[in-house]
Amino acid sequence: MILPPIKKVDPTDVMDMVLVGAFMYGTLIWFKKAKTAFVAMGLLVLAAVYVFARAAGLYLTTWILQGFFAVLIIAIIVIFQEEIRAMFERIAVWSLTGRRQDEANPRVVAMIVRSVGDFSRDRIGALIVLKGKDPLDRHTEGGWALNGDLSEALLESIFDSHSLGHDGAVVIEDGRVTRFGVHLPLSKEFGKIAHLGTRHTAALGLSELTDALAVVVSEEKGTISIARGGELKRAPDLKSLEGTLEGFFRSKSPRAAQDHVRYFLRHNTAEKAIAAAVAVLLWIIFVGLR
Repeated sequence: MILPPIKKVDPTDVMDMVLVGAFMYGTLIWFKKAKTAFVAMGLLVLAAVYVFARAAGLYLTTWILQGFFAVLIIAIIVIFQEEIRAMFERIAVWSLTGRRQDEANPRVVAMIVRSVGDFSRDRIGALIVLKGKDPLDRHTEGGWALNGDLSEALLESIFDSHSLGHDGAVVIEDGRVTRFGVHLPLSKEFGKIAHLGTRHTAALGLSELTDALAVVVSEEKGTISIARGGELKRAPDLKSLEGTLEGFFRSKSPRAAQDHVRYFLRHNTAEKAIAAAVAVLLWIIFVGLR
């Protein structure tokens, strides 16, 4: 089979491939963060088979795969509706300008560390949520609005066993306690929560849906755990907790343009290579050989 000559590449074609590559890169990163990389790999394999079938003139295979992809898109939307909704929420947050996020506030960090240290020593159960850039309202229920200045006395009074909201979570935003007694979504990762209590399960559940950070103190053992990015890790000491909190606040601060470029160049090399290869291949099949 003799293939026709490939069309000469012009600036419009380059822009076309760049946009497709950017879309593919964003999709791969989304699958990676959603911890469904195996789904992305399966889709890439099917896409490769479809492209080959179309180029080779395998009309029956092409027709079947087109119908399969139409059904698959609907299935993906249904299965990953929470992740897709969170992605669009994050895009909306990124599009907002003019509002500066918290930087690492030494007073806030020190206050939380001291309070958590006291809770750990006295075996007082606690769940403290630090809001990231993602909205939390859709994922939380109940509780009471407070909007009070953060202080050790306030946290200790909230998590006192006689307080109505001591079993719920405290939400901290911009150095203020905005709500307390809040109920968080429970994690469904049964492999991770087999031996965890309700507070730890709730902290992990919120971290799976948003970029918030949750600090948990075990009432039974006095241990301190940190939930972030869908992972729950034990904090070995207060110094480690302090470093994690400072890093969290720094991550909320706007990056300079050169920082964004440096981060892009240093991370996700495999995803960038795959996205570029797919964009070029699609252009050759659907545009270059026409």
